[in-house]
Amino acid sequence: MPIGKQIVDFYIESSLHVALAAAAFILLTFLELNTSYDAAVAGFGFFGTIAAYNAIKYIPLITSKIWFFSQRNQLIFMLSLGAFVAAIYFFIQMQITAQFIAVLALLLTGSYSFSFFGRLNSGRNWIGFKVFLVALSWSLVTFMLPVVALDFSISLEILLLALQRFVLVYALMCLFEIIDVQFDTLSLKTLPQRIGVYKTKQLGYILLLLFLGIDVLIQNQWVLFDLFFLVTIAIFLYFSHEKRSKYYTSFWVESIPIVWCLARWFFTYF
Repeated sequence: MPIGKQIVDFYIESSLHVALAAAAFILLTFLELNTSYDAAVAGFGFFGTIAAYNAIKYIPLITSKIWFFSQRNQLIFMLSLGAFVAAIYFFIQMQITAQFIAVLALLLTGSYSFSFFGRLNSGRNWIGFKVFLVALSWSLVTFMLPVVALDFSISLEILLLALQRFVLVYALMCLFEIIDVQFDTLSLKTLPQRIGVYKTKQLGYILLLLFLGIDVLIQNQWVLFDLFFLVTIAIFLYFSHEKRSKYYTSFWVESIPIVWCLARWFFTYF
């Protein structure tokens, strides 16, 4: 296997890329609120995403001794352990209210991944609930956590912006659901399995229009800037199908918030 592909695969499979996307969303929130940067929130979002995502993906495999035979898996384990320690450090730096939001997001992530006391099935198996839980936890970490950490009052505009982040993540998750049809078992009852790929795309388009509608409602001066990235997501959604490579979403789609943040930062300060 070419060394370049090995590096990219490790970068994706170790959750570094998705963590950068989470950090980009957090930084985008600071830019949207026109406020100062909070290192503790950004650090927790980045390292917490690595630790949480790798726990979801690899804890079921970690009991197997065979899993540790791979040097790559050993590196992922060490990276995850270091990320967990870093996330705890940044968590301690945050105020109590922000810690509450972080714990709530963690519980939502846990409800998606595991069973509680053997009584509730994993959130993955709740019909149509998987995407809702992911979008809600991401909205809490990438939007409400910065809002609470910076002591913003919860105004109508803040609530609309929170809803905007939720529908954006939900629309992005529609992409992941479509691509993952080829890997998901029927028991997961994902959106494409329930309503079909075509209607899942339609739902994504509606959510993107709702995002744009909120921009217009709050008279966001960046509406045309946001429209460019909404159209980009819509194009990715249009060309998505079950046979697409995993890189379509796990690299390219997850790069959208990173590019969005960098572009917003550039046009804000330059």
